[in-house]
Amino acid sequence: MLTVLVSGKAAPGVTTSAWALALTWPGPVLVADCDPAGGDLAAGYLPGRVSAERGLLSWAAAARRGVPAMAAATMFSGHAVRVPENPNVWLMAGFATATQGASFTPDAWERLALALERSAASVGRDALVDAGRLVGERACWPVLRAADQVLLTVRPSVRSVHAAQGAAMLLRTELGDLAKVSALVVGDGPYSAAEVADALSVPLCGTLPQDSAAARVLSDGASLGPKALNRSALLKAAATVTTRLTTGMSAATSIARPDSAWADTAPSEQAQPGIAR
Repeated sequence: MLTVLVSGKAAPGVTTSAWALALTWPGPVLVADCDPAGGDLAAGYLPGRVSAERGLLSWAAAARRGVPAMAAATMFSGHAVRVPENPNVWLMAGFATATQGASFTPDAWERLALALERSAASVGRDALVDAGRLVGERACWPVLRAADQVLLTVRPSVRSVHAAQGAAMLLRTELGDLAKVSALVVGDGPYSAAEVADALSVPLCGTLPQDSAAARVLSDGASLGPKALNRSALLKAAATVTTRLTTGMSAATSIARPDSAWADTAPSEQAQPGIAR
């Protein structure tokens, strides 16, 4: 299953939400940072622990045109790192700058979309994508089109809802409709989650609370023990959302298949605490 998180402008917390969902995903999951403006997933939760040489760009160089999508999906293992605190979670880091994002060709996005779409079938891992903000044509549209579900992340404020409405218009234009789009409402505000979803004309997939302590761990690498993080209100709510998102998955996507390229990972291929490579 391919799930993509996206937002309008106004910083509604896509990166924090993506990590919260990944860390509570009910099965193995590959988290891919596909924000064309430059990714923050590695710098947020794993600062200094992920090599700048591995990620989307190195994968694209290896999985060149002509490589079958299933084979390209199995190649993710060589360009992603396992999160030590949660061995079921892998991260494929994104672009360091917007310039790198602009260098990713339409063909590369198409190949990535096909590979992510086949991740569950080829290596038994769902894919969770941080697509960043939708600003004009600068978006990973092939990945969004390939998604099984798109989570439009929004805060319950006038400014954030207004930005999300613009993003929803772009999604409707590019996807044809909003059938696979739902709202993920983050934090507190003057409006209820149901009112926000209604304003966007999409169903509500869930809510994440305002939890500054846990959010700082995921967005800024703040210190908090794994047990405390797992007990946080943010991750408890995220677990409810991921259960809802994954309910009804077919056996082909919900059951992890053994794959030596992923299961038998050398320590050097894991994100190492305090080590920048």
